[in-house]
Amino acid sequence: MNSEISFSKIIFKYGLAVFPLLLLTGPLIAELFLILAICFFCYYSIKDKNYRFFNNKYFIFFGIFYFSVFFSTIINFYNFDLAKGGLTFFRIPLFAFSIWFILEKFKFNDKKIVTFYLILFAVIIFDSLFQYYFGKNLLGHEIKYARISSFFGDELILGGFILRTLPIFLIYLVMNEMLSEKRINIYLSILISLACFVIYISGERTSFVLLFLFFFTLLFITKYLRKFIILVMIIFAAFSVILPNLINSKDIYPASRMFKKTYDQILGVGDNYVKHKKKIADKVYIFSQDHQGHYIISYNIFKDHMIFGAGVKGFRHLSANKNYILEKNQGWSTHPHNTYVEILVSNGLVGFSLLILALFFIIKEIFVCRKKIKSQNKFEKYEISKAIAISAIFINIWPLVPSGSFYNNWLSMFYFYPIGFYLYFKLRNEKKIN
Repeated sequence: MNSEISFSKIIFKYGLAVFPLLLLTGPLIAELFLILAICFFCYYSIKDKNYRFFNNKYFIFFGIFYFSVFFSTIINFYNFDLAKGGLTFFRIPLFAFSIWFILEKFKFNDKKIVTFYLILFAVIIFDSLFQYYFGKNLLGHEIKYARISSFFGDELILGGFILRTLPIFLIYLVMNEMLSEKRINIYLSILISLACFVIYISGERTSFVLLFLFFFTLLFITKYLRKFIILVMIIFAAFSVILPNLINSKDIYPASRMFKKTYDQILGVGDNYVKHKKKIADKVYIFSQDHQGHYIISYNIFKDHMIFGAGVKGFRHLSANKNYILEKNQGWSTHPHNTYVEILVSNGLVGFSLLILALFFIIKEIFVCRKKIKSQNKFEKYEISKAIAISAIFINIWPLVPSGSFYNNWLSMFYFYPIGFYLYFKLRNEKKIN
């Protein structure tokens, strides 16, 4: 029995902690761990008759959302390849509950996990800076489209990876008492500042904006991490001014992409902008001309599938249809590049209403958590960790930015990853009170 527990601890406790590394290697190994975690969770929950993981409002909510996905997929069955993502989507919310279960079963205070994250961030930062200054990373991946990608190669998702891994790293730091109001390690501050700088040079503007939203939300919720966050931002600002000036090439100067290119795309400045697409009030585009094209097509598809949507891959299938495509094939893509627009097109008003409900719930939780922490006279690591998890969820469902596909396996696993941590802290704290 002890050997069984030890084996489970190694596989699931440490597997959960290193899950971002599994995602770094690609979706296959991460998917395998996800399935094993769900089987582990379901088997022991049912075996021990511990049904509280299923008998709660969160499980009911995600169950309803999945059925909206399932129903929209069935009534818009284009082919199995397009439908399988919707039919099997139930595993993604179940993964969040598996995380909650694993966190309850195995303790947090393990400095080996913190060591893993320190090494992971140090290696990625070093590799990214090496690629930034020398044109190739340690594996020989060259810079593509004037953007840093590190170990991801042709996939330009470095900034998103760091953004969504950082909150989990902070949670483990807090839970292992390596980060608190009185304990601010300068080396940790530099490491995290460099991680922020890598997001900056990755050229991922959405990740860059959401990074600041994450820190701002944490500043709003908890007074105990303010000194640390302010120190990180000051060091990051210094790196952003000094480090880009150490490179001669202006082709990968991050400020140009982050600010000038964004300005040009929103206003439609330059010779690359066709005249047939109208700007909003003849002045601006929604993020860019391409994004606005996605949204126009999405709206046209939505009008024909208002209640239950066009299915998980409906936009991919229909956006090239002559009934929806814009002039010169403008606007076609695999997804609409905004989570709320994608849910509206894929799941209709039913799924969209559930997403809006989730957004308002998280906003309410931000204020509830802030009030509770404000009333406390000491650094309570479980409540602070919950605040970090809430902030991570909040930036994942923030509506006013372009985004990857909600139904992309890699991204959806990252979206639901902090939800599992939130459920653990939320239900643990409430159970403790009761």
